[in-house]
Amino acid sequence: MGDEETIEDIEGAAEEEEAIEAGGPRRRLFGPPMMRTLIYIAVALVLIIISGTVAYFVAQRVGTAPSPEKTSPEYAEKQKPLAYFDLSDFSVNTSDTDEPHFLKLTIELGYDEGNLELQTELNKRRAELRDIVISVVGAKRYNDLNTQDKKDALKKELKDRINEVLMTDKIKKIAFTEFVLT
Repeated sequence: MGDEETIEDIEGAAEEEEAIEAGGPRRRLFGPPMMRTLIYIAVALVLIIISGTVAYFVAQRVGTAPSPEKTSPEYAEKQKPLAYFDLSDFSVNTSDTDEPHFLKLTIELGYDEGNLELQTELNKRRAELRDIVISVVGAKRYNDLNTQDKKDALKKELKDRINEVLMTDKIKKIAFTEFVLT
């Protein structure tokens, strides 16, 4: 009988080992709570590394000075204020044939302050300068005037055309103090 008990003890021990392997009462070193904690730590480390990398690149980008080619040449150097000659109001129809459009415009011509010769010439040529503006603007269509880039192109064209007729000096800038396109 002693032999039977030994076999039963051996079988019982085998059942206990199977129970332990199946997640029984014996605790593992890397059980579910420990694995969960390690996963949280790993995720936290990855997030810290990513946020640190992003912060580094943002700091590098913010810390650099803006490139000089992006700065407008008009604002690169401060200029002395200009004196302005008022050409008064213009009411001009555009050259559109399909649908009539109307432009109400007020223009001032900028020149170096204290240039009395140019100021005198501008006064004498007022009618001629107004005719140039009416001719140039009247030849434009609505689509030639409806964006800021096109308004800037009109300013350049007017400045070039006006400077062609001036004898004493050149105007530096044209300012639209009113621009209503309908």
